[in-house]
Amino acid sequence: MAPEPQPNAGERPPATMSSVSTLPIPADLDPFLASALALPEDAPGADDGASLFLAVGLRLDDARIVDFDPGDVVYRKGERVVCEGVHGLAYGSVAIAPRRILSVLRLPRILRRATETDTTAEAKLRAREQVLWKQAKVVVRRANLPVKVVRAEAVHGGQRFHLYFSSEEKIQYRDLLRALGQVSRERIELRQVGARDAAKVIGGVGPCGLQLCCNTFLSDFAPVTIKMAKDQGLALNPQKVSGVCGRLLCCLVYEEAFYRAQRKLVPKVGERVTTAKGPGRVRDVDVLAMVVRVSLDSGEMLAVAAGELAIARKPSA
Repeated sequence: MAPEPQPNAGERPPATMSSVSTLPIPADLDPFLASALALPEDAPGADDGASLFLAVGLRLDDARIVDFDPGDVVYRKGERVVCEGVHGLAYGSVAIAPRRILSVLRLPRILRRATETDTTAEAKLRAREQVLWKQAKVVVRRANLPVKVVRAEAVHGGQRFHLYFSSEEKIQYRDLLRALGQVSRERIELRQVGARDAAKVIGGVGPCGLQLCCNTFLSDFAPVTIKMAKDQGLALNPQKVSGVCGRLLCCLVYEEAFYRAQRKLVPKVGERVTTAKGPGRVRDVDVLAMVVRVSLDSGEMLAVAAGELAIARKPSA
C-alpha cells in the first residue's frame, strides 16, 4: 500500500470533519462561544468537495467582513489581529464569533493577535494614509474635478498606496496622477469605486436612524431593483427609497422574499372577487395585514380578509 502524502512543512491541511472535531475548547470559555465551537451532530460531510472550516469574521479596514481561518486559537469579538491580506499583511478586528462553515476554497488565515509592535506599525501606516487622503482632496478641489476621494490604503507594508475615489463622470487618470505626484512622494495607484462602496467605507446614518447596513454587517451588495419597492407597496419617491449613496436602499432585499410569497396568497389588483356582500373588483392589497380592499358593483368600498374572498370565475365561452 502506497504511503499517504504528507503536507509540506509549514502548511496546514484544510480543516475537514475529522480534523475540526478534535479542536480543543478552553474550559474557561463562556457558554455562548463553547456552543458555537461544538461540532453539531448532524453536520454535513465533505462529499460535495467542500471542507468544514472553523471561521472567524474579521472587519477589515475597508469595512468588509471576511471569513478567516483562526487555526487552533480562540479569538473573541473585538480583538485586533494580524491576518493574510491580498497585498501582504493586513489588520482587522474580530466582528463575528467563531463558527463552522463549509467552504470549497481555503480560507485566509489569522496569523496572530496584534502586538504592541503591530499596533505601532499600523498606526504609522494609518497616519500616512490620512496624509495622502488629505493631499488628494486638496488636489481635487484645486483642479475642480468631479471626484470624491474615498480613502487611501497602504499595500505591501506601505511600499505603495491605493487611492480610492468615486465619480459619475470619466476622469483623466494621468492628469490626476501628475497632480498628486507634485504634492506627495508616495507611489500611488488610482482605483475607482461605485457610490455604494464609497458609502460603505465612509459610513453614516440611514433613513431608519441606524448606522448603515453596508458599514456594519453587509459583506456583499445584492442587486436591488425598483420592482422590489413596488412589490412592497412603497411610494416611488427617490428620497424615500434611496440611501445616502443615492442608490436604492439595500434593505429592500431583506423582505422581498416574504412579500413575494405573501402576494401569492392574495388576489391581484383589478381581479374580480366575490364577497359576502356581493361581487366586486380588487382595488388595493395590504400584504402585511392580509387585507384586501374591494370595490363592490354597488359602489361600496369594503375591506375584507384575504381568506374570506372567492375569486370570481370567468364565464366559459
